[in-house]
Amino acid sequence: MKASVVINAYNEEDNIRDCFNSLKAQTINDFEIIFVDDGSTDDTVEIVKDFKDELRIKSIYLTHSGHRKARRRGISESESDIVVIIDADEILEADFLEKLIEPFDLDEIGAVGGVLLSEGGGWATRAYGKIQEVLYEFRTDQRGEVDWIQGGCSAYRKSALEEVGGLTEEKVSTDKDISWRIKDAGWKILLRKDAIGYHKDPSTLWSLMKREYKNGKKEYNLLKRHKGRMGWKEISRFSTLIGLLLLSVSPLFPPILLLIILGFFLTFLAVAYLIHKHIDETYLGISLQCWIVMTAINLGWSLGYLVSFFKRGADDAGM
Repeated sequence: MKASVVINAYNEEDNIRDCFNSLKAQTINDFEIIFVDDGSTDDTVEIVKDFKDELRIKSIYLTHSGHRKARRRGISESESDIVVIIDADEILEADFLEKLIEPFDLDEIGAVGGVLLSEGGGWATRAYGKIQEVLYEFRTDQRGEVDWIQGGCSAYRKSALEEVGGLTEEKVSTDKDISWRIKDAGWKILLRKDAIGYHKDPSTLWSLMKREYKNGKKEYNLLKRHKGRMGWKEISRFSTLIGLLLLSVSPLFPPILLLIILGFFLTFLAVAYLIHKHIDETYLGISLQCWIVMTAINLGWSLGYLVSFFKRGADDAGM
């Protein structure tokens, strides 16, 4: 089944060569690459040109307008049955495309996601990667179906995308938005845990928090658009913020401090158990690091969500 791989890039000279080398090494070759340069000012475009004799590349050059518009443009240029979307800072295992495309032999499949593992230095990146690996274990049901897939590691049936109007340009969590719209249209979405790519995540705790802060802002816009979708997973992400708020009033109510300490201790035990069960890590250090990262990114996400919530409220009130 023919596929188009859409890659949008903006100043990715440090990453794009590794990404294209991994595409060159794929176990299948019946695919084209639609490369959308989003106004890069570095050597990204020149590096991609080095691969024009080895890969089928259709290049599109835009003035800088953001990854949403760039991806939409790349998808619109595809004439294939399957559209694969990856980020320019990813490295794919050799059978990634083969495994991602294979499920589309079933007519009811509208989208298939792969697994992104963290690539990069720093203890925070490693711990974040372990958390993501654990979360993948909770994402699928017994049939391998999921509620949403990561946009930068995904494949879509072109007809399913067209049926729901394609990727949105709104400032929402586009991964969940397109997944939910495809599911609501009656298509199935699968996760292939053996289709693996490696993503260069931020290397410090602060940079991870900043990214989750932005994600939280987009998540508010998403859940406002998809009313009734907020569940316990989203609500649980406010746990760190609630704990800190309770901590601020604990001098007035000393018993609250004991409850906060107990709550944080129980969440640490839960993280340690999940790491040991699903990742086969047994020592205390990685569990503590994962707990610190999870606590920090949940704080960043919840702050971003609340900022969007109050800003939207002010806008609605005409303030």
